[in-house]
Amino acid sequence: MRDINKIAVLLFVRNAYEESKLKQLVKGESSKNVHLFKYLNKRIVNTVKQTDFDYFIIDSSHQHGNTFAERFKHAFKSIFEKGYDAVISLGNDTPQVSSQTLHDVVHCFENHDVVVGKTNLGGAYTIGLTKYAFSKCSFESVDWSTSRVVESIEKRAIFQGSSYFQLETVYTELSTHSDLKLFIQQLIEKEICLIEDYFFLGLIRPIKHHYNYRQLKMNALQIGVTEIRGSPAA
Repeated sequence: MRDINKIAVLLFVRNAYEESKLKQLVKGESSKNVHLFKYLNKRIVNTVKQTDFDYFIIDSSHQHGNTFAERFKHAFKSIFEKGYDAVISLGNDTPQVSSQTLHDVVHCFENHDVVVGKTNLGGAYTIGLTKYAFSKCSFESVDWSTSRVVESIEKRAIFQGSSYFQLETVYTELSTHSDLKLFIQQLIEKEICLIEDYFFLGLIRPIKHHYNYRQLKMNALQIGVTEIRGSPAA
């Protein structure tokens, strides 16, 4: 086993207000869209808190650089400079990510320097880099914000001589209104199971007040899962 003992988690996120302006997951209701992103940001922090890993939240106010690649690279660099052997990044746009995801990446560090989890859109829900891989990585060579993110990371890892591994599980990414509709449909069909599924299922305005999967499924079929609304206030 390699000497990868000191590991940190990077939460590279925008604040909920900025995110809501760029991603209209809940259409036509900005305040509820903000509420959804506040939930997603809080959820990913709580996920990391379930582990013993150190974590660093680097939001828009602490990101430096003119491009996404520059900002993302600087975030990794700032953590490696604190003496960590490896850094695992997580975003807020894949609700299926769990504390087990982090443990899976750490396990892969035993034999690999670059570990990636792929989304259904070709993006990455997690990117783990050892210090060795980071020292050779060219963030500018990755096709960020495209369906080729994971593909380009793999090609770059091979080119630079870093051992690469892709996690088996593919998760659903939430970037658009259509993505959210798909995610909710997967919850209804039980293709995805989450402890907090009723938060997301609550984004569908029910025809009746009784919440159950059969009724929610019937509602979704009747309205085509298009009547998406923000979560009811707690």
